Amino acid sequence: MGVAEVLQESRRLASQEALIPALRGILFLFGLVAAYGWWKRRPRVALALLAAGGFVSLGFWLIQIDAPFGNGTDVALTTQWAQAGVNVVAEPREGGYVWGTSAERSLVATLAALGLPPGVVFNTPQMAALLCLVFLALVPRAFIRNPATAAFAGCLALGGGLWPGQGPYGGVLRRPAHLLVVIGFVLLAAALVRMPRARGMFGRWRFGLILGLVSVAVLGRAWSGGAEPGVVTALALAGASIALTAPLRVTVRSLLPSSPSTVRLLEALLLLCTFSGSGIFWWNPARALPGFIEAREGGAMLRKPLDWIRANVPKISVVLASPAYSAQIATFTGRRVLFPPQGDPRAVSEPYRRARFAESCRKGEPIARLAEAFSVTHLFLGPGEKTPPKPEIEDTKEPRLSLVLVYEDVEDFRIFVLLKK
Repeated sequence: MGVAEVLQESRRLASQEALIPALRGILFLFGLVAAYGWWKRRPRVALALLAAGGFVSLGFWLIQIDAPFGNGTDVALTTQWAQAGVNVVAEPREGGYVWGTSAERSLVATLAALGLPPGVVFNTPQMAALLCLVFLALVPRAFIRNPATAAFAGCLALGGGLWPGQGPYGGVLRRPAHLLVVIGFVLLAAALVRMPRARGMFGRWRFGLILGLVSVAVLGRAWSGGAEPGVVTALALAGASIALTAPLRVTVRSLLPSSPSTVRLLEALLLLCTFSGSGIFWWNPARALPGFIEAREGGAMLRKPLDWIRANVPKISVVLASPAYSAQIATFTGRRVLFPPQGDPRAVSEPYRRARFAESCRKGEPIARLAEAFSVTHLFLGPGEKTPPKPEIEDTKEPRLSLVLVYEDVEDFRIFVLLKK
């Protein structure tokens, strides 16, 4: 069995609802052992175990994604993926995925333009979610001198902070570029804190910073209307938790100065409760995250005709298709299209001539000069779209092309090539 077959089988198994309770049982064991490790004065072991549990949870969900996340369900993400697909394959490289438009600017489109393999580009959201997990585990060490307190802060952040259930991973899947912006600001702040004067200011303004982070998180939560929190909202809560860690530990030790073992036990219980109530523990993107089910199913019906286009249509060609299929063609085949997808508000040049050319194709006689002007060589039709009729009357006013059926499948997808008569 090859790698692709193993991956598909893993996706099939992971998509079964019956495995979710087992996943949560495994995560609870990770949390229990991590709490025991903290009680036995093994802070780094506790942090490593909670991070491992996080990787297990994220891996369980991320492996199910079989198509670029958000493609076909979110207008902004759909256009980004379409541009990325064209940047990987199409010639010439300049220009947008819709013929005659400027290129879309986004993280995934930039990665594709840099020449990264399609497997890396199309899995950018998943890699960003895993990077977020590493970031939450390690960033406290940049701000907190005491290794045990930094590990405790990392454990709390992995568990969703002191506000359980606010995991950032869904937001990162939707907007991976936001994570890079947050990481950039955090690295700048970490560099400033290294300066003695800045560190002193950080100590004096700690609670003001916490209040600001909580305010950002609350406002972001209200703005989202109760939906899964965005990257900034969730990471603001995690940042507030990290900033509160040192005062929290100092307070507990001042209340129980003669019972260090009891203090460690209380901290271990707090870690276990936080992790067991966290967003990563209870996260179910199949129910809570729009677009996850579509990304898991991957548009299986479209794969065969799109594979045919990728193998048989020149990279410089433009494919004429209805707006319902434009983005999918650009994303998975890397060929430009004549019309923007549904919901894309962009203005295209020469819309009247595009519409006239599309109408001539539907009548079975594509206008030759327009086909040449737009570089269109193929017509793509989906289920329910009428096959162009055979022309009955020869139009001698301007040259027309013929439509020759070159692909058809049981799902009623058809592809025609435009040829001179």
